[in-house]
Amino acid sequence: MDVKYINPFISSLNNTLETMLSVSPGRNQPFLKSNNKASGDVSGIIGFASQEVVGSVALTFPEKAALKAYELLMGETLPHINEEVQDMVGELANIVAGGAKEEFNAIGIVYHISIPTVVTGKGHSIGHKGGVPVVVIPFELNGLPFYMEVSMKVKPGLPTVQKLVAENVAG
Repeated sequence: MDVKYINPFISSLNNTLETMLSVSPGRNQPFLKSNNKASGDVSGIIGFASQEVVGSVALTFPEKAALKAYELLMGETLPHINEEVQDMVGELANIVAGGAKEEFNAIGIVYHISIPTVVTGKGHSIGHKGGVPVVVIPFELNGLPFYMEVSMKVKPGLPTVQKLVAENVAG
């Protein structure tokens, strides 16, 4: 998988958080996910498809990071994840996927996105397409970790996900 398929999601996430939350997220070393367990307590998941790729992107927040994002967005502190926080995570995933879609359109890749799905609970699973590698890109929001997962199947002949991780996601 070529980094051109990952970078639009990273760029869109950065732009979204800078615009909506007035923060620039830190980014850490990406890795391949080895199971379907989420690294957080609430996840927003969006599917996407084009003639070149099919896959999904998920934003996964541990509770503290989700509550911090909500506080930065709404100016209100909450004691735990509720429906409003879940809606925010789904909307962030939707905005990130939509922003990436615009970047893909600019390089000639037109894809469609699904309606966001939000999953909550400690140890929940994220059901990316079976048999397709998942790249996890860890981020930080005011020092609190959260994660973006990108899983996609590209038409034959393009570089593998393993090569992508070895190159440490350009940018």
